[in-house]
Amino acid sequence: MTLAEYLRIFLLLVCFISSSLQASPLTSPPPANAIASAHPLATSAGIEMLHQGGNAFDAAVTVTAVLAVVEPYSSGIGGGGFYLLHRQRDNHQVMLDAREKAPLAATRDMYLDQQGKLTKDSMEGPLSAGIPGIPAALVHLAQHYGKLPLKQTLAPAIKLAREGFAVGDYYRRMAGMRLSLLQRYPSTSQVFLHNNEVPENGYLIRQ
Repeated sequence: MTLAEYLRIFLLLVCFISSSLQASPLTSPPPANAIASAHPLATSAGIEMLHQGGNAFDAAVTVTAVLAVVEPYSSGIGGGGFYLLHRQRDNHQVMLDAREKAPLAATRDMYLDQQGKLTKDSMEGPLSAGIPGIPAALVHLAQHYGKLPLKQTLAPAIKLAREGFAVGDYYRRMAGMRLSLLQRYPSTSQVFLHNNEVPENGYLIRQ
């Protein structure tokens, strides 16, 4: 069979598949709501909050809180972030600045050694922490935009923190990257490691 004949058959198949797709419309409308997050547990918790009568802002509170539990390496509650909000009923748009701030006693050279070189204090240990912005943002979202009380929207995160969530490949990779730092402090080793080593897949992290 020649190349031209192969191309002719390929084009016929493409036309057939295209016609079949056009002749098979969706049997149900797309969902009215959609949630995307960095972790399936956070996404599921946000969807459940919508089913409980919450709005998109309630779901945002829930997703943020759950991510703080299951992704402490990326979305910890001790950090900050930004929320771009849109309220459909009155076309209200707002950007919520929840970025963390430097402590009042911070100075511009607090992370420099006597030679003026950067130390690891800006990345590791207690001096690297800022004043968290996320907790205040969750309260603001709930009070000004949400329908449900924080007791309800934070419940999924509290449950996962107490009962635990299963370790997966990504958690193991991130814990491995910061293993020496996690091992340095007994409090972090006890919570985020197993026998002072990276936990195996399926191990429950309880906080």
